[in-house]
Amino acid sequence: MIDRLILNDAAYFYRTTGKLTSTLINSTFQLVSRNKTGRLVTKVINEIKNYNDKVINYSLCIFKTKGKPSFLDSAGSEEEQRYSYVLLIQYSDMLIVSKKNVSGVEKSLSKYINEIDYVTISRLFLNDRAFFEKFSMSNMDVSDTAVRRRNIEAMNLKSSFSPIYASKYILNSIRIKDQDSNRITLALNTSKINRLGKKGSFNDYLRWAIEVVDKIKNFQPQESYLDNFSTPLKVQETLSKLIPSSVLFHFGELLDQLDRGDIERIEYRTDEHKKRSIDFQKIINSFNTFCEINVSNIDGAERGIYRVTSSIDKSLRLKKLKNSIKISSSKLKNIYIVYAASEIRLIDYINNMQNFIVTFSEFDIVYTNKKLFKDSKLLANLESFIDVFEEYSALEDILSEKGNIASHMTHFESNTLFDFVDSVLAVNADYLFCDDLGNEFADFISIDNQKNVSFYHAKHASSQFSASDFQVVIGQALKNIGNMTPSTAQLEQKRTRWSSHYTGSGIEMMRKGDSVENGITSFTKTLNHPNTTNHIYIVVNYISKNRVLSELNELRQGGNTSAQTIQLLWLLSSFISTCRELGFQAHITCKP
Repeated sequence: MIDRLILNDAAYFYRTTGKLTSTLINSTFQLVSRNKTGRLVTKVINEIKNYNDKVINYSLCIFKTKGKPSFLDSAGSEEEQRYSYVLLIQYSDMLIVSKKNVSGVEKSLSKYINEIDYVTISRLFLNDRAFFEKFSMSNMDVSDTAVRRRNIEAMNLKSSFSPIYASKYILNSIRIKDQDSNRITLALNTSKINRLGKKGSFNDYLRWAIEVVDKIKNFQPQESYLDNFSTPLKVQETLSKLIPSSVLFHFGELLDQLDRGDIERIEYRTDEHKKRSIDFQKIINSFNTFCEINVSNIDGAERGIYRVTSSIDKSLRLKKLKNSIKISSSKLKNIYIVYAASEIRLIDYINNMQNFIVTFSEFDIVYTNKKLFKDSKLLANLESFIDVFEEYSALEDILSEKGNIASHMTHFESNTLFDFVDSVLAVNADYLFCDDLGNEFADFISIDNQKNVSFYHAKHASSQFSASDFQVVIGQALKNIGNMTPSTAQLEQKRTRWSSHYTGSGIEMMRKGDSVENGITSFTKTLNHPNTTNHIYIVVNYISKNRVLSELNELRQGGNTSAQTIQLLWLLSSFISTCRELGFQAHITCKP
């Protein structure tokens, strides 16, 4: 049967702590084939093979499974059959795993194998003649408004993608074109290497796998373009010293599986006989924002166990282990993801895949995918954060966002943020429109004819230095960033709105300018002018520039800062990097 295999050059590569015994391999095959139909098609364990003076051991298991077609309900007797396989190759001190329609191999062997480290696998095929064609990245930012995942492609990303803010991103996978024009995809979180091309025989597969293993064993790290991205840290040496502050769960891959129809259903089970299907969207929505972590000793923080705040799951806990972080929950362990040939509890899926991000009191470090990453440039970039803060003493006297609105009013009340924008920030604009309420682009939009367009987002709060309040206005700004280049249809919808008055008052929505018609024409011309600059203003009364400076100085000196400060700095970093990456100038108007 081994000579009949036709395989792609794709495999998971692991270092082993010793030769895998026949007993261990046999138990692994029993585990992964537990839902098989009939007898195994074939089973070979620790067969020895000599290939080009190299000695390898291989093990192969092929089996059949049956399941209900995903497009039919459970009423009928229809079943579909498919074949699955696992191929294990031991060479030198490495294990090569090839599989299809199988899960649980790595879990069964977890005590005896280790993934190839991040630096080695990411740089394994790099040289001066290799090109980066695709990056799949995750954002280190845990704010609600952050772009979670991002894929970019080009003929040569080293020339096309600016690495200025790459340190905020964690590379999940990359595709390169090597010096021999082979295209190779590297999944950095799973030690999977895939050389794109046609399938070959078992001997062809062995030749490729041995070449990769020899390359791994002889790898010597060198400086690379990838050094611009977040830096991996050694988990075992660092994790025990870190104090977690928040966690954000990622369910993007599960959603993709649901879209593809890979998942038959998701159930909540209280026991073997009590099952009910649940709406997984509601579960995701409940975890779609970062959850703060209680660092008190009530739940055993001294033992590395922390309470995770969640409105729907009071049992949610985070536990620091020696080499990883684990999530526990009495509620999530009752939720089952059911596939055609297997099933897994949601809590096990979360811990196996490790698709969550944990932040720490050390604000430039995050944990995700069983690894620790450091934004190596975040601390250095803090100095540039100060440049976006513009202090106004008038903001110390602000009493509300827009004040009381009455029918006789033609202006917003003084000592309000709306009046501050109207009479101070945008006083010299050619056109100024209030766009508050309804399908708004921003609270205000100003145009300096064929020079610049500015969007203003105002938020009043009675708090002092509040990350949660700041997150609301940052979210508003980033959500509407696409409206800075509106379509003709969108502008047409604004014509009537901007020609009217603010609801319940005599305050004209066009605050400055000769006519709405000319203002829209100026808006369009200015957006299309090659030398136009676009600006985004965050207008708040609850942040002090001096307070920000003080907190940053504390960080530079290695002092402790509050969780609020860490979250606020991540929000700042996300906002500023997004603006600059898209070519917008960021401004934060605040108290001195």
